[in-house]
Amino acid sequence: MNPPARLLARQRTVAVLVTGALLALGIALYPALPDRMAIHWNAAGEPDNVVSKPVAILAMPAVVVFMSVLFEVSSTDVGERIVGSLAMLLLLVVQVMVFGANLGYPVPIVPITLALAGGMVAVAVWVETR
Repeated sequence: MNPPARLLARQRTVAVLVTGALLALGIALYPALPDRMAIHWNAAGEPDNVVSKPVAILAMPAVVVFMSVLFEVSSTDVGERIVGSLAMLLLLVVQVMVFGANLGYPVPIVPITLALAGGMVAVAVWVETR
């Protein structure tokens, strides 16, 4: 197994790193972020769901921890652990886009998210068929 795959197979390590990065980024950006943050966009790229800043910052790390626990109790297959790690990395990228959009940067949320999700599916299929 190559080094990137070996790291991704250590799903718990990836979960800790991603959770730590999400929390550190949220804490660092906290003063600059608006009190109400968009966390979801429709197909036209318009925000259609907003939550308070603490929820927007803490929800994604909570999802990553929850995913990690699910993978720990339900999966022993290396391919599934790699796919879980990739999903957590995808959530990190999505949260960075959410922060960027809420800071006023022109983030093309919909096309980037669709491309990342498509890439994730392709990698998952590739990993599972190997």
